[in-house]
Amino acid sequence: MSPEHPRTDRSVSTRIGARDISRNYGLVQANNGVSFNVTPGQIHAVVGENGAGKSTLMRILQGLEKPDSGTVILNDDPVQLRDPQQAIRLGIGMVHQEFMLAPELTLLENLVLGDEPMRTIAGPIAIVDWKKALTEARALEKRAGVAIDWDRPTATAPVHIQQYVEILRLLRRGNDVLILDEPTAVLAPQQVSKLIALLKQLRDQGASIIFISHKLHEVVALADHVTIMRRGKAVASASVDELDIAAMTRHIMGDAPADPSEQARAAVVLPDARRILRVEGLCAVTLDRSQALDNISMDVFQGEIVGIAGVAGNGQEELMECLAGLRPMSSGSISLNGAELAGKENMDFRRAGIGYVSPDRAHEGLARLASIADNVMAGSQHAPAFLKGPFRNLPAVGRAARQRLADLDVRYGALSDPVSSLSGGNQQKLVFARERASKPQVLIVSQPTRGVDLNGIAAIHAILKRHCEGGGCVVLASEELDELIALCDRILVLSEGRMVGAVRNEDATPETIGKLMLASGDGLEIAHV
Repeated sequence: MSPEHPRTDRSVSTRIGARDISRNYGLVQANNGVSFNVTPGQIHAVVGENGAGKSTLMRILQGLEKPDSGTVILNDDPVQLRDPQQAIRLGIGMVHQEFMLAPELTLLENLVLGDEPMRTIAGPIAIVDWKKALTEARALEKRAGVAIDWDRPTATAPVHIQQYVEILRLLRRGNDVLILDEPTAVLAPQQVSKLIALLKQLRDQGASIIFISHKLHEVVALADHVTIMRRGKAVASASVDELDIAAMTRHIMGDAPADPSEQARAAVVLPDARRILRVEGLCAVTLDRSQALDNISMDVFQGEIVGIAGVAGNGQEELMECLAGLRPMSSGSISLNGAELAGKENMDFRRAGIGYVSPDRAHEGLARLASIADNVMAGSQHAPAFLKGPFRNLPAVGRAARQRLADLDVRYGALSDPVSSLSGGNQQKLVFARERASKPQVLIVSQPTRGVDLNGIAAIHAILKRHCEGGGCVVLASEELDELIALCDRILVLSEGRMVGAVRNEDATPETIGKLMLASGDGLEIAHV
């Protein structure tokens, strides 16, 4: 498939951009007079908190939404995008944070899916020309300077290879405007470096790249220009050489206070701290393409935050589910204060003193159509304090819900509002409010700041610290290495379902952790850490 507009030359001043774009959803103004432009051969970062209007603007540039006013600019001319198919034909493609590949197909099948090269065999009968498809694939990988096993099933391919395929699929369709949404979220540091090198190479070949990210150090390392959005407006736009990270943060936050999580966490683990959680020889079989776990052992002490690192898909989520009693173990032991929990149900884990924050708050952590009150009280609805005979004691439920929300400063309208009306940060704080209400000793927390803005991140980090200062402990899985280094006393690294290393906070750097993340688990035996 060839684009309607061929690749533009450097004489065009705006390959893609916006002129006074506004978009309202009822009383909410998602975009308010936004203007920006991306030149040919430029990497242009768009940054801002959640709710700043980045996603709405990108949907407009893809043809998924139409602006209420203003214009999309393409090759210096205004254009009305009817739908994403037209945007693709015009050379505009997007790599979403959640990959769009079909896991049951091979990488080659995904590369050409929906645009397969065909070969006529008789009259109107045609079949896919797989030889031509493979030739095209190899030319693309050579252009990008990567090596890909095109016959590999997508479900078994590393995440960075899947990401390469997403990018190459757009290049194959003639797209030279690439919109990348948080592309480094699931990558190890070494893989991030390779992706940055690839994007710079594509830029040098003439591609225009819009890079959406919360990681400002990556913006500085990669982008040529940055546009900063806040509350629906583009509040700053400049060359990256003119804005350092501190200046970007000030524009993003406005008058908000600086993120306290940037300060090093004071250790609260005492030399004679009591062991709360012990895991010995934990094994779990694969379920629905999940990563099997092999011989995981670890201790967690009072006042401690223990981090779990690894390239996405290497067993971190499976381990967290086992620790919460949500995934069956095939062998091994999990004990809390010496009491064995292996083989018991999730409710037994909860009653024993283990709380769990899921990585997927939209589908697992919250009932998005239910009210704020029902979500924050879930799991407590049958407690005697909230019953009046066989019925719910609604005044008592309301008082408890308001107190839980106030304790963690959750900002909301009314308890009866749907929980989906809250911002991402407030949704996540609500989940913590519910999980902490039963005063668990151990919090099992997975990807707590995913999709949360800077203010929300600061609040969530403070919650974790306060939990440990109060005598509890935390097991924290995160794809954000900076977050693990800022918060954790120790960081344990998983690869291929096995523990391949442990790093104490004073020795932790993105480079040392990243090397372990890319190691193989074969033949490694890690003792209790």
